[in-house]
Amino acid sequence: MIDQKEFIKFISSLRLKELSQDSIISYTQPILEKDYKSLLADLLNNHEISFYWSQPNESFSFFGYKEFFSLSLGNSISKNRLLTELEKRFYSNSPRKLKHPLFVGGIKFPSSKNDLMWKNFNSEKWFMPKILLLKINDEYSITFNFSVTIFNLGNTDDIIASLTDDLKFYSERLNDSEPELSGNNSADSEIHNWSNQINSALEKISKGRLNKVVLARYKDLQFTERHNILSLLQRLEENFESCYTFAYRNGDSIFFGASPEKLFKISDGYIETDALAGSIPRGSSIEEDENYAAELLHSDKNIAEHKSVVDFILKQLTPVTEKILFDSQPSIKKYRNIQHLYAQIRAKLKQDTNLFSLLELLHPTPAVCGMPKSEALKTINDLEEFDRGMYAGVLGWFNLENEGEFIVGIRSALLKEGFLRAFAGCGIVEGSESLSEFNETELKLRPILSLFTNETINKS
Repeated sequence: MIDQKEFIKFISSLRLKELSQDSIISYTQPILEKDYKSLLADLLNNHEISFYWSQPNESFSFFGYKEFFSLSLGNSISKNRLLTELEKRFYSNSPRKLKHPLFVGGIKFPSSKNDLMWKNFNSEKWFMPKILLLKINDEYSITFNFSVTIFNLGNTDDIIASLTDDLKFYSERLNDSEPELSGNNSADSEIHNWSNQINSALEKISKGRLNKVVLARYKDLQFTERHNILSLLQRLEENFESCYTFAYRNGDSIFFGASPEKLFKISDGYIETDALAGSIPRGSSIEEDENYAAELLHSDKNIAEHKSVVDFILKQLTPVTEKILFDSQPSIKKYRNIQHLYAQIRAKLKQDTNLFSLLELLHPTPAVCGMPKSEALKTINDLEEFDRGMYAGVLGWFNLENEGEFIVGIRSALLKEGFLRAFAGCGIVEGSESLSEFNETELKLRPILSLFTNETINKS
């Protein structure tokens, strides 16, 4: 797997540098497409910590495998300082320098609950993988991240053996079938409980304590066989090519989905983000589809919901940016089963702004929480009887160049041994109706539930 000639050449160049005991080495080389796909299929089903990311319409995907190094928790200043110190002892042969992902991970939604089903995921974790498989257009590469001292830099055979040992895996038989969904959910009970939550939220809104709150619900499925996660991700990529397909794994827990919502992307000193809020189904014909879109564009409720997201982002970005450009009127963003109101926002960042401070400013947005944020969070924790965990949290990647991309973990589910919990939420504002909002969550659950057929629904 490792090109010994190139690897020895790289290691030899490092011997001329003054390396410290805690120097980090990153070696990248091209690989064949078949090797990329083979390694991805083998390693993704292991129980090691890993992170998968794919943007099909941009021909960009990567897979980070095993943890080599992680950032300690702390505020944005301390984490950014650690990255600055790390850059001084980081050595790479990558032709893209530091442009590709280096750290991957995510942040949970801030919940007062602590469900054991999320025990494998930290409240916040960013880790540097030991191995990174990367696909950009038709180019494939593999990166090994490791540490060596000056003393053992001469033992290249031992280093290669150690690095390739991480590529070994335990193969097991997984279910690739496409079973059919069956079972009853006690829909009347679901709607009754949901209506009570919506009415409680609307009461707060009517009293002026809230402008908006995003409430969520879930569905549980039980399985008799383990599923091949790669097969599930590939089907999501085919069905939702304009979304971000992701899978964050630790042990027997996999949080995965196809999110349409970018939290932000930071590159070359600019931040790009989207305001995505307000929704309506797709039509069964072109005419019906356009009628739905027109209805959404003229819906006072949805326009107000979308505006709250735009206003929040602009308010949060103003202190850390020099100039903000944004769509003054929303447009329609169409996905396979749903349409959203959408606006793009782009701004030049002030020089001292780091990505961690942006995460603190923007997460969670009104699109998954509400406004004002503190009261919305309190309402969510009071009314929702479950821990959101990574649902509506942050997933993403970044490198040492203050570049990265982050998404919101919606249209998603937690998959464990024989168990799946799929999540969906919707924004509650003045004028919301419980049945309409219930149907919206059913629509948003469909991308995940459509992957599973002939399964038994346990509860909702």
